[in-house]
Amino acid sequence: QALWAQLQECGHWSGEIWNRRKSGEHYVETLTISAVRDPQGQLLHYVGMFTDITRQRESERLLAHAAHYDALSGLPNRTLLTDRLAQAMHQCQRRACDLAVVYLDLDGFGAFNEQFGHERGDALLLTVAQRLKEVLREGDTLARIGGDEFVAVLVDLPRGGDCLPVLQRLLQAATVDADAIRITASMGVTFYPDDPVEAEVLLRHADQAMFVAKQAGRNRLHWF
Repeated sequence: QALWAQLQECGHWSGEIWNRRKSGEHYVETLTISAVRDPQGQLLHYVGMFTDITRQRESERLLAHAAHYDALSGLPNRTLLTDRLAQAMHQCQRRACDLAVVYLDLDGFGAFNEQFGHERGDALLLTVAQRLKEVLREGDTLARIGGDEFVAVLVDLPRGGDCLPVLQRLLQAATVDADAIRITASMGVTFYPDDPVEAEVLLRHADQAMFVAKQAGRNRLHWF
């Protein structure tokens, strides 16, 4: 409607538009349409010139995906995680609720990787990622930020301590018996706004708490 309104008013239109080939395949194009009139100003026809930019847009989409998602698991990476965490913190302020940042590091994964190789290690990481995702709610975020480290952001908590059952299920989900090696997890947790700092500092605090859990014997969680 906007296209035709501008054509009738100005005699030309330029922009990007989805179109469809005779085969039924959809594609995106840059399109310029101009009205052609006779000497008396009467409309004769329109002339359109277009360029198919489907491949260009797909390349841009893939680059954007690679910039924000982990290549192995398809989970958000640290860049997207930080952005989502900042947004969740703003929502907490508006809704007067809490959120939890959970930093999770697998125990025993290095030994598994060395013994069975990276291909088996990647398969194990995918298994753990799927199990962790199944524990979380739709609005929560699970990210892989490198190696065997995951971060979960649990949102819309009336109180921080209300998420303890979810944290226990995360620990259980990360426990996998693989080829006679038991993989477990050490978890660090911090809460916002009780921990009133910026997003990057929240992640650092959860990381510090995870390190304490690992030093304390692994397969456990520690509150920052």
